[in-house]
Amino acid sequence: MSLNEHFVARYQELARTRPPMELLRRVMTGDEFPSDEVDPLCTEDPTHPYGRRVLLQTEHAEVMLATWTRGTPCAPHDHGGSEGAVRVVRGAAIHWQWQVRHNGLCLVREERVKAGDVLEVKSGLVHSMGDAGEREPLVTLHFYAGPIDHMIVYDINHQRTLMVDGSCGAWLPWDAPSLIRCMLPGIRSAGAFSEAARHDRAASSEAKASSHAAS
Repeated sequence: MSLNEHFVARYQELARTRPPMELLRRVMTGDEFPSDEVDPLCTEDPTHPYGRRVLLQTEHAEVMLATWTRGTPCAPHDHGGSEGAVRVVRGAAIHWQWQVRHNGLCLVREERVKAGDVLEVKSGLVHSMGDAGEREPLVTLHFYAGPIDHMIVYDINHQRTLMVDGSCGAWLPWDAPSLIRCMLPGIRSAGAFSEAARHDRAASSEAKASSHAAS
């Protein structure tokens, strides 16, 4: 059994169906993560807020280990309808929660979380994280119920809202534009993308009707 398989074997049964949040939190809180298990799986990526190592992925769940870059918090984002739990394996994090209000992104909570703490990431939550600067760099384990098909990521500096592919991390993928599914001006809620799609379909139908009438 490879080290990766050994590390995630405890989660394989849990990932056979979509686990409820209460079960996720209990399992993630009770586990221990020895350094000899974690160290070989840490994947640094100084070009992004964290290195992303997917450990387990099924039709019902995803487990991912994030190795964070100091001084580079991730962008505010949601998880496209998935929910999950995040455990701080090493170091400490600053965790921010946001809400879209009046076409802007408002900070509603800031907290410091340490090794062993578990955060609930409920469906629809907009949040961001970053390394809090402890002696050990931040490493977090993420267990999402429901594979992440897409995420909404917010570009605060340029006031844009992006829908990105679920394989993207929680950042603005300007270095990989193929991961951007759609982009809207302004700070918008996730529902704005459905509204934009309906508008596009209606405009397309009108265009086809006009074309048929003209012919």
